[in-house]
Amino acid sequence: MSFKPDYGLRQMNDGVSRKLDQYFYECRLYSLTVLGRSQYSTMVEIPFAGDLHALSLDFNQKQLDQILSKAPPHISAFIRKELTRDPSTPRTLDFEGQVVFGVRARLGEIQKVQRESFVPLIAQEII
Repeated sequence: MSFKPDYGLRQMNDGVSRKLDQYFYECRLYSLTVLGRSQYSTMVEIPFAGDLHALSLDFNQKQLDQILSKAPPHISAFIRKELTRDPSTPRTLDFEGQVVFGVRARLGEIQKVQRESFVPLIAQEII
């Protein structure tokens, strides 16, 4: 399996400060990963320096509520139902459609899993 280069890791390796705000005005939520209670993530692809990169965005419950306020009703209802049923078991919720939102984010800490390392972006504000 071939992985796309990680956007956050690339930014970190290029010397981007963890204090720098990065703005993404058209993020698209296609699925939601539950990391734990009130901790969520999503993965998107973003073009950068001529290549598609994987960008992991982590956010909390308040930020998820703000994202869902921009969602089509069927997506919001599905996600809320799933989280009410089980708010904390790690898993990915896939759904039909997408949610478009803006976010101000900063680089997080490096994460290491099986065969890869990545640096998630941590949402500071949903815009």
